[in-house]
Amino acid sequence: MRDVVEILALVLAGLWAFYVFVYENRIKPAYTDIQTEVDATLQKTSQRDGATGVLLKTSFRNTGSVDLYFVGYAVTVMGSKMTLSPRPTNDPQIRDSLHTYFTLSKPVPVYGFGFITSLGDPKSGHRIELEPGGGVAQEHTFFIPTHRYDLLTVHVSACLAKSEAHLISARLERGMEGATGVACGADHITYDVGSLDLRA
Repeated sequence: MRDVVEILALVLAGLWAFYVFVYENRIKPAYTDIQTEVDATLQKTSQRDGATGVLLKTSFRNTGSVDLYFVGYAVTVMGSKMTLSPRPTNDPQIRDSLHTYFTLSKPVPVYGFGFITSLGDPKSGHRIELEPGGGVAQEHTFFIPTHRYDLLTVHVSACLAKSEAHLISARLERGMEGATGVACGADHITYDVGSLDLRA
């Protein structure tokens, strides 16, 4: 009877080890999608000597059920100038079917930052891992010429992986509208989050 109990214990221990090391670390991540929540806010902090100070707060949260690893991350703040129209006009910058009393100039980058982690570049000093429910937040203050722009918007680009077992080629690159993005061979997400009316 004792031998049977010992054999059963060994079998259960083997099944537990398989579950932890194979299923949780290999099988489950392979079939589970990455889920994230990204947020950004802009707040005007000062206005003097021809410059306007803006506080940028960004947060990135893992809302899924598997660990995720950053390969690259970039944030760009875009600025636009607003022009009023005497009657509703179509603004292709917003939506083809939407008519408004204003138009926005083509957005241009006014501030940004980005990096590739050690998962994308072994020489990088950055490494970010987020467990399920975990998050990372950053704050940056920047300055722009007063009255140069009427609207600021935030563009976020990230490249994410479910494992850091292998190096993933990644690079930062400028998009057609000027926003910096991350190009890589893993899951890539982009968000347009947060805006600030500088006329307020």
